[in-house]
Amino acid sequence: MRLGTAAVLCLGAALALPFLRGAVQAAPSYPLYYAFEIPPVLTGYELDDRQERHLVYTAVLRGTLGGLPVQRAAMTLRPGASAAVGGGDFSLQTAAGAVKNGLILMTTDKRQASLWFSGTYLGARLAFHVVGPVADFGAATLAASGLADTTFADHSNYLAAVTEAVAGLAPAARAEALTEADRNVGLVTTYRQQTGTP
Repeated sequence: MRLGTAAVLCLGAALALPFLRGAVQAAPSYPLYYAFEIPPVLTGYELDDRQERHLVYTAVLRGTLGGLPVQRAAMTLRPGASAAVGGGDFSLQTAAGAVKNGLILMTTDKRQASLWFSGTYLGARLAFHVVGPVADFGAATLAASGLADTTFADHSNYLAAVTEAVAGLAPAARAEALTEADRNVGLVTTYRQQTGTP
């Protein structure tokens, strides 16, 4: 199980990190503004095939992604082959749909913990990064906001994906989701102005 976890974490890093680097360098890439809260995590155990216990942390995510409120989201983290690395998976659902294949890579340098999230949302690649102090990690609510890298070409491309995703909703719910998604461009601009992010 430990070797399997280490292999999965290495594979996850191999898949996620090139995208994270490439998303920063590639242009154009339309970002989605996010604001998340991660309440204190719950510690538990899961059993492997040999009925051996392994530590597992679970938590929920609350907030917004691309202007849309998160309807439900959860994450599971597992320690890795060393104390400085771990990983897991996450799920996240908005009115426009769910993140698919959500993976998390966790690293720590004993001062801060970094969580790298990646997945597919509305047919586009999605990646974002949450950082918090190690001393409070898992014990206090962690709040983070930023710009998630995506493979959406521009705001119109993002809105087209949301429009297609919410086509089956009732008219009022569809209009509300489109209005919320349309706010993303303003949220991104405001965040960049406040933080000096390019």
